[in-house]
Amino acid sequence: MTGCDTDAPAPSGDALYADAEQTYLEYREFVNGVQSVLSTDPWTIGQIGRYGMQPGSCDGDTGYQFDLGRTLQLGRTLQMDAADRDANAEAVTRHLEEAGLSPRQRTLGDGDKSLVQVAVRDEGGFELLLVEFGYDGTVRVSATTACRPGDALALSDLIFGDVRFLGGYLPDDVEAPTDPLFFGITPGDPQFVRETPAP
Repeated sequence: MTGCDTDAPAPSGDALYADAEQTYLEYREFVNGVQSVLSTDPWTIGQIGRYGMQPGSCDGDTGYQFDLGRTLQLGRTLQMDAADRDANAEAVTRHLEEAGLSPRQRTLGDGDKSLVQVAVRDEGGFELLLVEFGYDGTVRVSATTACRPGDALALSDLIFGDVRFLGGYLPDDVEAPTDPLFFGITPGDPQFVRETPAP
């Protein structure tokens, strides 16, 4: 994955869709690997806008990027042991380093209410990849891809057509990092398993 800084014309149509599909699958596979370091259980998505497939505009509306957010409760009590939290942060840091990235780890705040962050910026196809470990056992993963050339609105039309998904096409509650990846939707045929799909 690369950024928008190129003199070549931005792709459109089938070329834009193909670029977006490759970008999407690469970043999702990588983020799923990061999540799996901590747990392959289902992670909470929280809101459909953070699922990760909806393209957003960037570089003055000349490019697109994807972003996602996931949350997991790791601790079984309201207070996660600091040693466990540090060990988890170190495991994520090692995983990112082994993938050739340069993560930065820092602690915000002092004492029992501190927050541990592991972040990668402007590297490996990401604008930002952030893993946060809260004092209460909560871990949050946020990822935003680097800007890619192409019109985000046109890409959204290519991916979703005229469908305005309010749930039912994309998971809006939980997803495990081991769930099969897909790109795009087929109207009337949700791409994931749900007890009561709602198109």
